[in-house]
Amino acid sequence: MRDSRMSTGLTTDPVVTTGNWTMQKDNLVYGPHAVSDALDCERAQRLWVLKTADKAKAAQARQELADRAKAQDLKVDWVPRSYLDSRMGRANHQGIIAKVSPFPYTGFDEWLSLNAPPQNCLVIILDGIQDPGNLGHILRQAAGFMADGVIIPERRACGVTPTVEKTSAGNAGKVPVIQVSNLTRTIKALQETDIWCYAASMSGQTPLTSVEFPPRTAWVIGGEHEGLSRLVLESCDESVIITMPGPIESFNVATSAALGLYEYRRKYPV
Repeated sequence: MRDSRMSTGLTTDPVVTTGNWTMQKDNLVYGPHAVSDALDCERAQRLWVLKTADKAKAAQARQELADRAKAQDLKVDWVPRSYLDSRMGRANHQGIIAKVSPFPYTGFDEWLSLNAPPQNCLVIILDGIQDPGNLGHILRQAAGFMADGVIIPERRACGVTPTVEKTSAGNAGKVPVIQVSNLTRTIKALQETDIWCYAASMSGQTPLTSVEFPPRTAWVIGGEHEGLSRLVLESCDESVIITMPGPIESFNVATSAALGLYEYRRKYPV
């Protein structure tokens, strides 16, 4: 704990080889929202789109994405569903896949310089989230509540994979994601810029509804199985409990993240 204010993945999947191209699955994103985000961020390099005579809304959405890709001088291949299925296995590609450049993580020092005091700052710190679905949902919530960043560890945690991008509904690229080597040192660096760190914990001392979040806040969430590590919990300024009247012990990590984001934005609307 501190007692003063300011002192001054991609995961690798099997290689896919067919015809005249070879790529890693982790170079692919799929689904219309994730592909749209890749086009927005100019990460897309090539598209494979379901060839169909269907004129339904989904087909029209894919056509619009193909048109956007062509406007960026990208190669677009119209292929049968079996071709897409063979590339993505059981993944729900929804008829469109894009080859992309690696996900663009933001450097911590760069991010910190862009979020210096006295401006308001809302950042989420995730300590060991393993499930890509949870990370994707949290990134979507972070974008929805206009968080300024999401900080994740480099090791023993999920990075931004194609599944994360799909689950985020195309929002993974709309909020800076920062990978760091040491969360406790990162928390200390945040505190030195007047960011107060609040840990969501079942052993928390203060109910979430009673917390007076300051303008510069970090909302710290633990992993699905282990929760927050002892060092991370001890580094935070305050531990917060999300009280539940029912028999369930705790919320899902993505829900816990959303509740803290909501409470902050309720006080500091944008």
